[in-house]
Amino acid sequence: MGTGHGQVTMVGNARLFDGTAVASNPVTDSERKQEGIGMPTKSYWQRFERQRISRRRLLAAGAIGPAGLAVAAACGGGDDDGPDATTEPTAPAAGTPKYGGKYIYAIEGDWGTIDPVTSVGFGPSIFPRIYNTLLDRSRIQPDFFYFDLAEELEQPDDETYLYKIRQGVKIAPNTLGIEERDMDVADVVSWFDRVAQDARAVMSPFTSQRLASVTVTDPQTVQMKTVGPYAYTLFRAGRPQGGTIPPREFSEQEIDIETQGVGAGPFGTIKAGSFSETGGIVVQRNPNYYRTADNGDQLPYLDEIEAVRISDRQPRRVSFLSEQIHSYGATDREEVDDLLDELPDALVTEAPANTFIAFNMHPEKAPWTDERIRKAAGFALNRQEFVDLIVGPDGGRPNGLVHWQLGDFALSPEELEDLQPYDPARSRELIKEATGEDSIDIEVIYPVSDIQFHDKHLPIFLKQMAEAGFNIQEDARDFGNWLVSYQNLDYAASLALNQIYEIAEIPLDWHSVNGPQGTGNFGTGIGGLYPEIEAAIAATKTKTDPDEHIAAVLDAQREIYERGPSFLPIMSWTSFTLYQSIVKNVPQGLASTGLYLTNETWLD
Repeated sequence: MGTGHGQVTMVGNARLFDGTAVASNPVTDSERKQEGIGMPTKSYWQRFERQRISRRRLLAAGAIGPAGLAVAAACGGGDDDGPDATTEPTAPAAGTPKYGGKYIYAIEGDWGTIDPVTSVGFGPSIFPRIYNTLLDRSRIQPDFFYFDLAEELEQPDDETYLYKIRQGVKIAPNTLGIEERDMDVADVVSWFDRVAQDARAVMSPFTSQRLASVTVTDPQTVQMKTVGPYAYTLFRAGRPQGGTIPPREFSEQEIDIETQGVGAGPFGTIKAGSFSETGGIVVQRNPNYYRTADNGDQLPYLDEIEAVRISDRQPRRVSFLSEQIHSYGATDREEVDDLLDELPDALVTEAPANTFIAFNMHPEKAPWTDERIRKAAGFALNRQEFVDLIVGPDGGRPNGLVHWQLGDFALSPEELEDLQPYDPARSRELIKEATGEDSIDIEVIYPVSDIQFHDKHLPIFLKQMAEAGFNIQEDARDFGNWLVSYQNLDYAASLALNQIYEIAEIPLDWHSVNGPQGTGNFGTGIGGLYPEIEAAIAATKTKTDPDEHIAAVLDAQREIYERGPSFLPIMSWTSFTLYQSIVKNVPQGLASTGLYLTNETWLD
């Protein structure tokens, strides 16, 4: 592998993830290929659904395989601007890599801010290109680790993570007055201090509740301590939002990071004048970037990456067909086929989209305080009809409380048929039992949007709920107004867009009293009504053994069904992204971890 393709090196009898002692010998690249460790495989999703994640595979740390460019789906998106995850292996490099050129992709809306602490819009698609993370563990292929600013990890106990910081991760040339120096331990500590102090931080649930300290133990080592064992530490600490680390000068010199940036990532500078909060951005090649390819080439190959704002789908499609942008997210297989008729050489990636629309009830507001009414809402939904009418039977699957893309963490289709059957007659019986009436009036807010097929979900939802005895007073909002109400819990019920959820923790936390961010925003769950539910959710977070972790997640879902869940994901779909044929070496199979692999893609 090229320089910087890191691996876990253990020291003595230190433990990694589940307490099993491992040797300090690094796993070689040839051994990885023989064992399939860390390498995307075509059958991954089928394999993941059939098998529990084995202890051995979590112990065997994979370095990055063939690298390349992934296009992020934004908050509330997921189907337009790139895959969340893919089932196909990384596309083989075609021909000899070339330097130069600009890769262009589209975003659907405003950036807002490009501060990695607070951005929840389209920033996560750009942060891994500018900055570095310590290491990131793929959320959908958890035996795959991308080592970046850290070159080694040691875990001497369940609460301690020792990161050895890589030498030579050098900041890009810039006009902000920040020295072209190596990133170091002080940058890491300064950054996590800033994240922990900002109540608006996307990573606040981790830094405020789970992170005990981040300290320097020697000139090359950072120690991260958690408050008790926490199963999601590596997933959380490596995420693009909050886990990408800018130089400490932004804090020390109070340099504005909301509209500008520079880092030691592969595209470490923002082109002067290119960023607009309501427009686009151009990031430029970092000539100081530390990685090299297998053939010794200095990375990255591309000169620039540009994100342009194209809000509506049809103009995005036209831009792709006219080769003004290099990628496009198709709605379904039929559109893929149509596009391939015009661009037969385009590369198509196929991915389960780790997002969904959900019906969310506020369990502290009438009528949702009554578990019979919540259960009635669950029985009202014919999830398979959503699948069939929106994406077709081969284009998606019904969801349980944890969406099906998360494999072993999701309940089986057979068990879901028992726990959440479509039964509108039973819905009416429960309504009658709770109210004495044949139907019940409810208010539902929702955004006027076609993101995540919302416009297609809405009429199906309204029809099914009416058939089950729910008289809905619709409160349609523009996206911004809906989001404010949703964030502030100013609703009784909402048909809601959701972010990309690559771990089971977040959909479970919707049922916790403190909601998905741990701060009481967006939702509050039935854990506030039933202490046993809150305890079951909390227990899932402390199981660092993979098998025990999966079992706890499944058991928590079963307990929530017993009390009437207040958050009901409906279905998730398969996303399709097409790339122009000149785009080579597109990474696949790693979800948002692929955003860090922006260095080996080239344009032919």
